Formats: sequence, structure tokens, C-alpha cells
Amino acid sequence: MKFIILYTFLLFSCSSDNGSIESNNSFTGKVIKIVDGDTFDLLTENRISIRIRMNGIDCPERRQDYYQVCKDALREYIFDKNVSIIAKGKDRYKRTLATVYIGKENINLKMIFNGYAWHYKKYSSDTIMKQAESKARSRKAGLWAMQNPVAPWDFRRQKK
Repeated sequence: MKFIILYTFLLFSCSSDNGSIESNNSFTGKVIKIVDGDTFDLLTENRISIRIRMNGIDCPERRQDYYQVCKDALREYIFDKNVSIIAKGKDRYKRTLATVYIGKENINLKMIFNGYAWHYKKYSSDTIMKQAESKARSRKAGLWAMQNPVAPWDFRRQKK
């Protein structure tokens, strides 16, 4: 029962890093393509396609263990669904950095809590995301069930 209460609290919490749905940088649209576990394409109500990079999370890279599982999890959560976006700006690839919601459910946080993403601490100091990753690790949820999960930023550095 404690687990269910904590899970519900984490998924519906909005800390200062995550913003709220009432933000001025918010918009809605339909998810039309899943690129990987933390990136997707959104078609806005004005029929504009926007590439979204989920803020505060990082998922396994292509050719990295658990890549497809994480991509499939994001597909299950949001593909072909209407989502709300709280934009945080652009990354160096000109993708919109954002927190993604279905209703009041924070999908970025859900990806971490269920073990499909790391909390990207380099770009986020969000304490709720940090706690969600800690809980996922302790439960060995998702990628945390692997023997030695390699963080995507370490994987990218090894490839260079």
C-alpha cells in the first residue's frame, strides 16, 4: 500500500523543475512518432510538427542495452495520444526541451520511476526525479534489473 501511495505521489507531483500545466510555455498536440526513449515528434493543433526532447531524463542510446525496451515503453505511454507540453527551451539540436503530461500525469517522471530512464542530473536538479530513480533502482525496475546498466552519457563518451 505504501508503494502505491508513493507511486501516485511521484507521478502526479510537479516540482519547481517540472513546472505546471498552467505555464505560458505550454501547448498540446498528438504524438505522431517515437524517435527513441526520450524523444518524439508532436503534431500541434495548428498542424505544426515539433521534435520534443523530454527534459530531465536520458534513455539508452541506439545499440545500447535496453534501448528498444525504453523506446517501446514511451510508445506505450504516449504514441497516438494527445499530450500537454511544458516547454523549457531548446537543446543544442534545436529540439524543444519539455515536460510531457497526459492529464496531470508527468510522463518524464513515469519513465524514470518505471526504470526506463535515468534522471539526467547534469541538466536537472529535480528532487522528485532523483527520488523516483532511487526507488526504481531499489526495486530493480526496468533497466535497473540489468547486471551493470551503463548510463547513456557514459555510453556516448565511450564511443568517442
